[in-house]
Order: sequence, then C-alpha cells, then structure tokens
Amino acid sequence: MTHKTADDPGRADSTTAGVVGIDYPTPLPRFRGVAGADVDFPPIDNGLDYLVSVVEGLSRDDDDERPGPRDLKYAVLHLQAAAEVLLKARLEIEHWTLVAEQITNKKVTREKFQKGDFISIGPEEAVRRIRDILNEEITKDEADSLTTLTQRRNALQHYKMTTSYEDIEALTTKVLAFLLRFLHQSLLPKLSPDERERVRPDIAFVQAGANRLQRYVEERMELLAPELVGKDDCIVQCTECRQDALLVTGDNDDDSAQAATCLFCHATWTATHVATDYVLRLGGLFQHDVAPCPGCGRTQTVVRHVVRSTEWKRNPDPTSYPVFDSVTFCFGCAAPTTTADVPAPRSAS
Repeated sequence: MTHKTADDPGRADSTTAGVVGIDYPTPLPRFRGVAGADVDFPPIDNGLDYLVSVVEGLSRDDDDERPGPRDLKYAVLHLQAAAEVLLKARLEIEHWTLVAEQITNKKVTREKFQKGDFISIGPEEAVRRIRDILNEEITKDEADSLTTLTQRRNALQHYKMTTSYEDIEALTTKVLAFLLRFLHQSLLPKLSPDERERVRPDIAFVQAGANRLQRYVEERMELLAPELVGKDDCIVQCTECRQDALLVTGDNDDDSAQAATCLFCHATWTATHVATDYVLRLGGLFQHDVAPCPGCGRTQTVVRHVVRSTEWKRNPDPTSYPVFDSVTFCFGCAAPTTTADVPAPRSAS
C-alpha cells in the first residue's frame, strides 16, 4: 500500500483520508525512516505507533490477499498494548497517581513514576477509573471487547492462541473503533494545539487504514446509528470517507465557525469549505447554478445534487439518479432549500 503526503486547504480541519475502495493521499507516520534517532515515545505517541502497526498488519496486500497468521499475531499484541497505553495516558493527563496500582504505598513517588519504576494498573482497572473517577463513558460492549482482547493477548503471549481469521478481524476492528473514538473524544481535547498538530499525521494514517477495513466500517456505522436517529434532514454523505455520517449544524452566518462534522471519520469543515468540497469531490453544483438560500441569502454555501442519507435509505439503487440528485442543500443553514427548480437527472458517469 502506497501512502503519499498531501495537505488539503479546503477543509477547516481534517485528520482522515481513505475508505474501502478509495485510496486518498495519507500523511506518513512520524516514526518512519529516522535512522539513528534516539528512542523517544511519550505515551500518546507510543500508543499511536502501536496503532500504525495494527492497521498495517490488518491491511490486505496489493493482490487483495488477507493478512497471514504472523500479521494477525502482532495485530493482537500491538492493539492490546495500544489500548493499555492510551487508557493510561488519559489517566495520567488527569493526574499521574491514577496510573499507579497502589498509590497509598509510600514507595510510589513522582520521581519513580517518571522513571517507570512502579507497578501500574491493568486495563480493566484503567477502564474502571476512567468511568468512575473521570466520569467518561466507556460502554459495556467496549469494555467487554477490551477484556476479550486482553485475554487473547495473554494466551498468545504466555501460552498459545488458536482461533480463526474472522474472529481476530471482528475483535480487532471492534477495539480499533473504540480506540479511535476514545482518541477523538477523550484524549485529543486534552492536548495543546501544538500537541494535536504533532500527532495529526499518525491519526490520519491510522484512520485511513481503519477505514479500509470493511468490517470496521460496518462496526462504526452500527455504533453511530443511535446518534443519527432523528437527524436525517441534516445528515449527508461525507466527502472524506463517503459514509452517510456528515452532521451539518450550520454556522449562523459566521463564516469561520465549524459547520459540519463527520461522526464517522471526525473531519470538520466550515460551511463554505464543505460546500466547495462537495462540488469538487462529489460532483455537486453551486453558486451560479442555484438560487440564493431563502434562509440566509447566501449562494456560496448552497449545493445542488447533495446526497442525503434519507434518500439512500429510500432507494439504495446507485443508478437511480433522480433520487439522490434531487436535493439542494444549504450548509450554512443546515437544511435543504427549495427543490422546485431541479433540472433533469444526469446520466451516470
């Protein structure tokens, strides 16, 4: 799999690229080709590097062949390591003592912690502390998946593991879905802007690799289903990952405000940028091709031929162009506009 570095100024903030069947340019991880460099892996960087190894190991090769047993072995080992490191990283951000197993033990000091000279908690206790002390959500299904992954890792590390490819794929992609959610919702908001920018290429690489895993895509969309309920009018297809998960919230005439966020791949845009992206990537028409939005009066945020999830659900046939070409949408107002002047459907290209 070939990865190239590319920046897209059209989005307000995007940390993802790639989806099943699509190979968008993806920034390379930072830890490639640095010959002779010192070993320096802070917790979040360390966890992300493990995840880079995981998505590489789970990816199919250029002939679409599934990964072999050795790739799956290290995917299990490195995914469990990533989970443990990233959970503890969140606790350490809150306070370093939350990572220590017995903080009442007088032998546990800050100096020893910084040297790694202490006994840390296990993943199950990390989950408990994140839930009970930090009051952050980790669902029962997510916690159960982490427990199963730890059991698989322990069997593999200390004795043996005999299981199917499908079992490993299902488990690893479920945990991967959780860790990417945890990264975006729990870890990244706690980092400084400089720190977020430092890890951006690694997250982009991991997200792109994860998006290429069909089971991961299905798992993520299933998990997102409750968040999409009742929001059909403001959910459209994401131009980045192509999933029906782009939640448009609008910008109230503030051109610099975030107006759209993909619940699947976490990319974000301003209203003008997402409208432009829709035209460039998904073939919509805007500005001189549509009337100004009756709600906000702007044209630069209005796009014709926007794909809405409700339209796909009504008629998933991709050859039925009148269905998904019939929506004119304003990303500034987060709502469809008049469809009275819709032109004749285009032929498939």
